[in-house]
Order: sequence, then structure tokens, then C-alpha cells
Amino acid sequence: MLAGCGVSVKKNEGGAASPAASGANGADKQYTIAFVPKLVGFPYFTSMDKGAQKAAKELGVKWIYQGPTTADVSEQAKYVSGLIDQKVDAVGVAANSPTALNQLIGKAKGQNIKFFTSDSDVTNPDRSLFVQQATDKDLGYAMADIIAEEVGGEGKVGILSAGSTATNLNAWIGFVKERLAEKAPKIQLLDTQFAGEDINKSTQIASQIIAANPDIKGFIGISAANTPGIAEAVKQAGKTGEIAITGIGIPNGVKPYIKAGVINKAILWDPEKLGYLTVWGVLQQLKGVELQAENDVPGIGKVKYDAATKSLLLGPPLVFDKENIDNYDF
Repeated sequence: MLAGCGVSVKKNEGGAASPAASGANGADKQYTIAFVPKLVGFPYFTSMDKGAQKAAKELGVKWIYQGPTTADVSEQAKYVSGLIDQKVDAVGVAANSPTALNQLIGKAKGQNIKFFTSDSDVTNPDRSLFVQQATDKDLGYAMADIIAEEVGGEGKVGILSAGSTATNLNAWIGFVKERLAEKAPKIQLLDTQFAGEDINKSTQIASQIIAANPDIKGFIGISAANTPGIAEAVKQAGKTGEIAITGIGIPNGVKPYIKAGVINKAILWDPEKLGYLTVWGVLQQLKGVELQAENDVPGIGKVKYDAATKSLLLGPPLVFDKENIDNYDF
């Protein structure tokens, strides 16, 4: 249902009886960490929230998860502003824009509220932490290598992305182009199209691209909504096995297409672990614990921290195919 501001609000809180930390006076303190995804209701961010809720319960944190129902920069800013006014201890986003929240980041800093990012970063140096799913280069190069192999190093390839201002998606596209220019210069990349975080719109736009380019040999889906949308378009066009597809994909979203041979390989990471790591990392900062170059994180393992960029790295990307897709259920 739509609220008065035109969006719906989803709020999940996780907590535990055990305290998050002890204050200087010896009193127990439970920190409140809030997060605004690009949009609520999308399975990827729902998985992130699930992992964050688990961390909140285990670590004694109050977790708030809320945001707009569409990947809208101005609506995301409204939620961030409201959470700052609630005087949470830390507020973060999966950024829909690298710069649009600069004023709010300053507002948070002025109120001694830590501002962090997870999944998609901002460029403001005052953000305290970026929890990164995999390096932009590794993700972009992986997608480029897969599509180059599957199309035989030449031919037309379309790129379908979500939001045109999304920091992480644009970075991945940049590395896709860099890698293909180096490794497969005979591949002709079509102009990048944008379908938002919308599977149906992705199918519609991919169908239009196929109709306009009957000789197209491949597609890259830059977001978890784009890739299954492309696969559906290729399936409907009767081009299974003729048009190669790779890209970012949630296992349960791409599983039927992988099993049907429409997609051979898709790429992601574990979003539940990303949500868990986000809560863990922000809590360390709130408690004043200095992150090390390598950190042991419960349930995740060793996680690297880059002090220069203030970034925690979950790890290398996962590649899903027919051999391993059934091993993942999210």
C-alpha cells in the first residue's frame, strides 16, 4: 500500500537480549544501525536484509531496514533524512547516486551519526565504511570474460543495466568495456540500455533490442533484475542457444533459465553474507574497534579491509552454472 509520501515503508528490526557494547561508564549500550536499500521488495535486497537481521540478533544490534519501492534518488534521500532525524547511531545506503546524498552525509556527520554504504558506494570522503560485495574490476572482468568466450570473441553484444546513476553498476560497465576492448576487440557493444530494477521492463527492452538487431550474439545483464528479464526475452524469441547471456543473477531468479540452457553462467555473491558483514563492520566502528587488513568474521571467515578506501571486501564473485546452481537457495 502506498503511504502519504507516495511510497511504502518496510521496516525490520533485529535485536537480542545481549548488549552490543559497553559504554565508557560501564553501562550496556545497544546501537541502532539503519539501512536504506535502492528499493524494498526486490529479492536481492530482501536477502541482504535477512543476513543483516541475523547479525543484529547475534551481535545485539537494533536493525532498521526501510526505503522506497522504486530505485529513486530523491525518495531514497527522504528516508535517509528521516532516519538521521531519528538519531540512529549509523545510517547507510545502497546508493542510487554517487553524489546526491552529499548534503545528508554532512548532516549525519554534524550529528555524530556514522554514514556508511553497502552494495553501492558514494564518492563522499565522509562516509565511514563501504561494505563491498566483490571488487568492481573482478565483477566487470568476469562478465566480460564469460560473454567473450560464449560469443567466440566477436559480434554484437547488448548491455542492459538498471539505474543510469547507480555507482556500482556504472563501475561494472566500465570494467566490462575495458576488458572487452583488451581481450575481444571484435565484439561490438551496443549502446547501454536501462530498465531499472524491473524484470518485466528488462524483458521488454531486451525484446526490442533483439528485434532491432536480429544478428545480436549476446547480452550482459548488469543487475539482478536485468539478467532474468533478458533470458525471458531470448526464450520468447525462440533464440535459446543462439544468443548468449551472462550477468548478475540471484540463483533462484536465474535457476530455471540455467537449467533450460538459456543462460550458461551467471554471477553474484551471497547477499545474506553481505548483509551480515555490513552489520558486523559498522558495529566495529561504532564500538571504536580498529579494522585490520584481514579480519575474522563469524560465519563468513577472513575478510579484507582497505584502510585507504575504508572498504570491507566480502570476497571474489561466485559463478553459477548447471553444476552448482542447486547448491544455492536464495
